[in-house]
Amino acid sequence: MSGSAPKGNRTPLQKSLSRRVSFNEATISKAHDRRTPPLADDDSDTESRSRRRGCGPRCNSCCAWTSLILGILLLLLLLVGGIYFAFLQSNLPEVHLHRLDIYTIDVVNTNNDTLLTADFEVRINATNGSDRIELGFRSMTASMSSAGIDFGDVKIGDLHQLPRMSTDMKIRAAVKNASVEEAAAKELQDNVKERMLVINVVIKGHIDFFLGGKKMNGFPFKIDCSQMDQSVIDNGNSPKCNAKMSPLQ
Repeated sequence: MSGSAPKGNRTPLQKSLSRRVSFNEATISKAHDRRTPPLADDDSDTESRSRRRGCGPRCNSCCAWTSLILGILLLLLLLVGGIYFAFLQSNLPEVHLHRLDIYTIDVVNTNNDTLLTADFEVRINATNGSDRIELGFRSMTASMSSAGIDFGDVKIGDLHQLPRMSTDMKIRAAVKNASVEEAAAKELQDNVKERMLVINVVIKGHIDFFLGGKKMNGFPFKIDCSQMDQSVIDNGNSPKCNAKMSPLQ
């Protein structure tokens, strides 16, 4: 008979292998349990996320209504502001330039430069067309130019106008031996000789409105008398200037 082991018995090697396999399977099972967290209940997880975000269905509705109300208030503010601005604009005076007097125009050409001496005056009429509102003009400055030559800024005294009142503003500009471009000086001199001078006058300042004993003050305004033609004025016409509210001056 051969020396084989009985069928019902295992050799020591087989027992060792069996124990090793059993140990490895247990280790894998425990490692798998550590890597894979237990699944939480779906409802409790959703509720937890909602609490963390701080915005449930009721909160969403509140946010939507708040945004709508803020949007309506903003539109109302813009509408009221537009109406108020239009009201002020409609009550600005009507302005015309009705006279231009030229006293001196003298051009001297030297070896290195062209010198201009000029002295002239314009008269601008402002009429308050309102039946109830009084107007106050203050901190006014006029700038004048012609043929590309700037004659500098001129300060204008404060004015107060009652309803339906008309006021003349005299603006006189003068320069002496001012250095200018030769071509511009010649153009200016020729235009004066032919009485075809074209002048630009811009007035900036602040206007106050008085209504029912109340004062609305500090509104910036601008009067633009651009491209005023001397030949038109000499014929007895009074070109209209553009008066407007001017927040950005």
